[in-house]
Parts: sequence; C-alpha cells; structure tokens
Amino acid sequence: MAKHNNDSFDEEEFEQQFKAASERGAAHLAALPKADSAKYDKKSKRLILEMENGTTLLIPVNLIEGLQTGDDTTLSDFELMLGGSQIHWYALDVQFYVKSLLEGVLGTSRWTNNLKEHLSNAGRKGGASRSQAKRTASAENGRKGGRPRKTRVA
Repeated sequence: MAKHNNDSFDEEEFEQQFKAASERGAAHLAALPKADSAKYDKKSKRLILEMENGTTLLIPVNLIEGLQTGDDTTLSDFELMLGGSQIHWYALDVQFYVKSLLEGVLGTSRWTNNLKEHLSNAGRKGGASRSQAKRTASAENGRKGGRPRKTRVA
C-alpha cells in the first residue's frame, strides 16, 4: 500500500474508484432481466412475474426456499426492488434475483438437491398408486391392445 502525504490525492483516487465501481454496478444492473410486475395468486399458490419482455413466469411458491412457512397474507407481502431485478418478502426475510428464478435457481444447492429428491419420490409414489381410476384406465388400454411394442433398431 502506497503512503501518500497529500490527503487530497487519496480523496481523488477514492472518487475515481467509486465512480468506476458505480459505473460497473449500473451496467450490471442494466443487464439483469427485470419484472414489470409481480403478484401472488392465492388460488394456485403461485408467484406470477410479468417480465419486461412480455413473457410471464409462474412459479409454485412451495418450490421456492423460504416461502413454505408463509400464509397467503405473508406471501402477498413482497416488493420488486432495483428496477424489478429483485424480489423481497419482508416478513420472511427472503430475497431472490429475478434472473435466478428465471434460471430455475429456487434456493441454495442443498435446498435444490433436497427438492429434486422430494419431487422424484412424489413421482414414484404417484406412479405406484393403485387407484380405481388407474385400474379402469389400464383395463381400457388393455382392451385397445395395450402399450405398443418397442421396435428394436439393429
């Protein structure tokens, strides 16, 4: 670290560094995807993000880390921040970049791994179901000749 005898030089250097950092931050923020609006749909239990490019993103809130404990009132209490690039739930102290939600990053890597395992187990459980509706559909498919045989390519 260089020692400076002139305090104004240190202040000038600081101002230059601050200006450069501010410009980099503004450029980074400008490049982030942004939501024009967001709302929580109580009926479907989904977060609805209307993006500035005209697309709509629907995310079940039970897939987003930190939102499982919230009731409808708490889940509705959020704000878009930094020009729509972030979303923050105050009462739950949960915050996400909109970019992360677009990329399917719904929490920490540990959360995501547990979520994948949970969803996989739920799918297996559903597939193993022995409901009357499933038995009826299977019988009907059997009357139609069942599943088509797989063709092997040599």
